[in-house]
Amino acid sequence: MKRLTIVLALVFVFTAAFSYLLGVYSHKFFDRTAPARWIWANQSMGSNAPLAFFAARDVDLPPNRVYTRLKVLGDPEYTLYVNGREVAGRRIEEQEDRTLDYYDLSDLVQTGRNRIVIAVRAPQGTGGLLASIDIAPETENWIVTDGQWKIYRAWDPLILQYDIAGQFERPMILGAPPIGRWNYLAIAKRDRTVPPTQVTAPKSAFPVDGRLPTISTRGGIAVAIATPAKATAFDFGHAEGRIRVSIDSDRGFSRLVPMRFANIPAELGLVEYHIRPIVFAPGERQVTTPEQHGFRYALAFARDVRVEVVR
Repeated sequence: MKRLTIVLALVFVFTAAFSYLLGVYSHKFFDRTAPARWIWANQSMGSNAPLAFFAARDVDLPPNRVYTRLKVLGDPEYTLYVNGREVAGRRIEEQEDRTLDYYDLSDLVQTGRNRIVIAVRAPQGTGGLLASIDIAPETENWIVTDGQWKIYRAWDPLILQYDIAGQFERPMILGAPPIGRWNYLAIAKRDRTVPPTQVTAPKSAFPVDGRLPTISTRGGIAVAIATPAKATAFDFGHAEGRIRVSIDSDRGFSRLVPMRFANIPAELGLVEYHIRPIVFAPGERQVTTPEQHGFRYALAFARDVRVEVVR
C-alpha cells in the first residue's frame, strides 16, 4: 500500500510538472501572447463615432532579464511610448497588415519601474489592443494586456510619466486570441521610429472645394456618393516624411480630421477614396502619422488645421 501511495504521488508530481511545462512552451506554436487579452476603451461598438485613447501600464522589470521585447498590435492605428519617448507606431489598413509587431526595447528600459503608453486611434470607434512583454526565452509574456491597464480618454502629457488619479478607467476586455477579426497572429519584426530632426512648413495654403466619399442608403441599398466638402490645401512643392497635423480647438470629444494627398493641381477637386483619417483625443492638439508619405498637396477637410512634414 505504501509503495502504491509513493507511485501515485510520483505520477501526480510528474503530471503537474509536465502540465506546467506544456503551459509555458506549447503556446509558442499557437498563441504568442497567452495569457494576454484584447482590450479596448468602454464604448458602444455600434456607435461609429471616432475614438482615440491612451492605454498605460507601469512595468517592473527584474535585474536578471536576458532582454526586453514587446509584441503589440493596436488595430487600426497605434503609437507606442516607452518612458516618455515615442518609439514606434503603425496603421493597419488590410487584413494581411494584422501582424503582431515585435520591438526590442532593451536599450530603452531599466531595472525596476518603466512606463508603457500606447495611443490607439479608430475612425469608426472599433478595434482592439493586444500586447505582451518578453524578458527571456523561457519567460515570455511577463506583462500582458489585461484588466490592470489604465485607459485615458483625454490627452495629458503627464500620462507618459505616471498615472493621474481620477482621470483613468479600466479597459473593456474583448477576449483572448483568436477572437473576432483577429486570428492567431504571425510575428513581424519592426523598426523603431527615428526621432524627427527636421520640420518642413508648407510653401502656401489655400481653400479648395473638394468632395468626400460617403455611404448613403437608398431603397435599402448602401451606395457610395460624393459629398461636397470644404478643404484647405497645403502646398509643399514636394515632400516626403511623416505628417504632423495640428488643431487650434478642443471639442471635448474625439475628433476626426479627414486628409488626402495629391501630386498635381488637377487632383485637388477629385473624389478620393483613399482618405487618411486623423483622430484626435480630447485635449490633444497635435497628431503625427506613424507612416511616411510622398506628395505635393496635403488636403485637410476641417477648419483650424495646420499641416507640417517631419523627418
